[in-house]
Amino acid sequence: MWRKKIKATSGLAALLLIGMAGCADLDVANPNAPDAERALASADDVEALIAGAFDSWHKMLWYDGPTMAISAASFEHTAPWANAGMEFLARIPRVPLANVAGGRDVGNVTRAWERAYSAVSAIASGLYSIESGEVDLGADGNLRARAYGKLMQGLAHGSVALLYDSGFVFDEDAACLEEATCGQDLADAPLQGYQDVMTAALGYFGEAATLAGGGSFTVPKTWMSQDVPADELERLAHSWAASFRANVARTPAERAAVDWTAVADDANAGVTTDWDLVGDCITFCDEALYYRNYPNWTMMPMWVIGMSDQSGAYQSWMATPTIDKMPFVTITPDTRFPQGATEAEQLDNDGTLFYVDYGWRRAHSRPDRGTWRWSYYDPLTFLDNTLAWEGSNPMVTVREMKALVAEAAYRSDNMPAVASFVNETRVPAGLNATDAAGLNTSCVPMLPNGDCGDLWEMFKWEKRLETHMMGPLRIGWWMDGRGWGDLMEGTYLQFPTPFREMMLLEQAPYNTGGIGGYSSASVGTYGY
Repeated sequence: MWRKKIKATSGLAALLLIGMAGCADLDVANPNAPDAERALASADDVEALIAGAFDSWHKMLWYDGPTMAISAASFEHTAPWANAGMEFLARIPRVPLANVAGGRDVGNVTRAWERAYSAVSAIASGLYSIESGEVDLGADGNLRARAYGKLMQGLAHGSVALLYDSGFVFDEDAACLEEATCGQDLADAPLQGYQDVMTAALGYFGEAATLAGGGSFTVPKTWMSQDVPADELERLAHSWAASFRANVARTPAERAAVDWTAVADDANAGVTTDWDLVGDCITFCDEALYYRNYPNWTMMPMWVIGMSDQSGAYQSWMATPTIDKMPFVTITPDTRFPQGATEAEQLDNDGTLFYVDYGWRRAHSRPDRGTWRWSYYDPLTFLDNTLAWEGSNPMVTVREMKALVAEAAYRSDNMPAVASFVNETRVPAGLNATDAAGLNTSCVPMLPNGDCGDLWEMFKWEKRLETHMMGPLRIGWWMDGRGWGDLMEGTYLQFPTPFREMMLLEQAPYNTGGIGGYSSASVGTYGY
């Protein structure tokens, strides 16, 4: 029988108390919290707790999470506003994060941690109830809960590993729920480095794939925004494993050291059609995605997409002091961009991925926060859903899986396979095909120094454009950018363990990022 107790614990333990009883030294009743025995007394209670984990996890993608700030810091989008950390956490020159109580935008830095461990809490408590025999959901129900639960443990722990320099690993085996079986005191649970946390996450993904592979269940749409049959859950586990394994790298050296054979194996076993998050901003809202695509409010900065230009304007813009940079029209044969030689012509000739925003004048505000943020271009991919604040938004895509397989081929010197990947989207976009030698007669991308990008740069160009705002946590440009060495100098390569956690552990909070700071990018590939 569970006994409700209280103990001064780490921040993780405090989160876990939401879904489970704490293992404690002080035998004091807490009249303000529900008794764990009553809260998880029935199969329906346990299943509902487990089912809510995906919703808890995906809420790290909301406006008050880190997505918008990270996106701005990697030039995946930008805005002149101070909302959601977009101004402070993407300043030029870069500044350290303010990981202290009351620090500017610190809530955006800590939100993902809180949501991830909320999901961890729910799954650990629910699966413990099943594994301990306290509840029985039936053979199919137990299998579904375990497979889905392992997928969620992979997503939650993996997200912590992608974002933070350390984290806790916690599951039903370590759950401190009964005094008689308390194998680990949460107050003593050690912080582990991001690589170790990711190793645990990959193990959970593997378990999820194995369990789902032996099932015939369906995860209902109330759990994951759409019905997910067992075989699709198995493919999702492989896809997320491939993405997370590749993207955990903080530097080019770490990216090169990734087990690319394992990445390719998982990617090849992954999704065969794009998997969407389906929501209406009442349930499963892609809030930060919509804000990043809202006309007149955000835009595409020119630091990366300027490499589409053939007129020399991008090279001139790059040579202009940051404080004096102004928007320019990019002239390019790449039909994913608006066509024409002037802004007026491009207003009537949308590209397939980007368009000239009629309301850019509103977004061209706050010059004191950097005219380098300004451009005429907005992304099209999610525009209709953004305007409606609902829709099916691709989160796990076939194109991303193909890109991971192609990068694995690049790492093994299989350049024909890389060229084949590039040409799949390059040629339909109006650009000339490349080959294993990196022929680039269209000269897209054209690098800041005026050189035509080689095969590696063409690969990066195609992946960036074709997976824009997709992939794990929808911040692919930042995760790829740190692994490829492309981020602006001083950009944070990871977040610090949140200050509240450090204080509860009686350790000093610290920052990441800033020019020359801990875990900050050095001058990157493109010279900025």
